[in-house]
Amino acid sequence: MAVSHLPARPGGRPVGRPIGRGRLVAGVALHFLAPSYGLVLVADAALGHAPGTWAAWLPHALGLGGWFLAAYGGAAVVASGLAALTDRRGRAKARSDAPDLYATMAAARGRFGADADAQLDRIAALAAQAGNGPIAADIVRLLAASSAAPAPDAALQRHTAQALATLADALDAQVRAQVGQAQDQALVMARYIDLKYRADHDRQDTL
Repeated sequence: MAVSHLPARPGGRPVGRPIGRGRLVAGVALHFLAPSYGLVLVADAALGHAPGTWAAWLPHALGLGGWFLAAYGGAAVVASGLAALTDRRGRAKARSDAPDLYATMAAARGRFGADADAQLDRIAALAAQAGNGPIAADIVRLLAASSAAPAPDAALQRHTAQALATLADALDAQVRAQVGQAQDQALVMARYIDLKYRADHDRQDTL
């Protein structure tokens, strides 16, 4: 059965979670494991520690590999842990420094006219799905700058409402991208489970 209810993705890259420093460091360590061991063997031979025959060299290389893996693995674990700790502290700081979007919108309500209030209602509903991020920070900055005017006039109210509409559209696009990505992942997993566990593997795909 074809799936036709997935929402269209907006233009641009899909929204996803960035790779953490801990995982990045661990990946780099795994990538360079074999080359690093090769350099250790070359250095060992250059220092004259390697036996002269293949029969004696193989046990020597295996023993050297055990020490290398212990040292390399320990260093990789420590480096990955420190990188993950840096990520955790960075996320905690970002959360503590994040502006209070809902309090800012509540304070701005009624200040810029009915059109702006309608966009604030739309943003509140979308932000609950999209979460805090750069768009939310821009909304707070816009409302702070507009509220700094001593007496907002009609032109300021109009421009603020238009800017809020633009930011609401950006939030809507972000939510659609997140929903599309989540549905794609769920569909792939459902197909994987169906193909792996169904009794009749020769019948047509049921999803």
